[in-house]
Amino acid sequence: MSRRTKRRYLGSWTLPSGNSCDVYLAREGLRLQWDRPPSHDWPPEDVVHYRAVTLPEILRAVSSATGQSVLGVSL
Repeated sequence: MSRRTKRRYLGSWTLPSGNSCDVYLAREGLRLQWDRPPSHDWPPEDVVHYRAVTLPEILRAVSSATGQSVLGVSL
């Protein structure tokens, strides 16, 4: 992690609608910076993609960055 920002960039993910998210691992926890944050207004295909593809990829990135398994997450 950068000493200046105290966070580590893990990657960017884009949903079918084009909505994207930059993900950082910070001392305070995981930080997701969305173009449009999760809401009931998300198209159904974005929700499905987020649950099936994006979230598992983010969790793999966290696991890789920390060297630990990521447990306790329910979808």
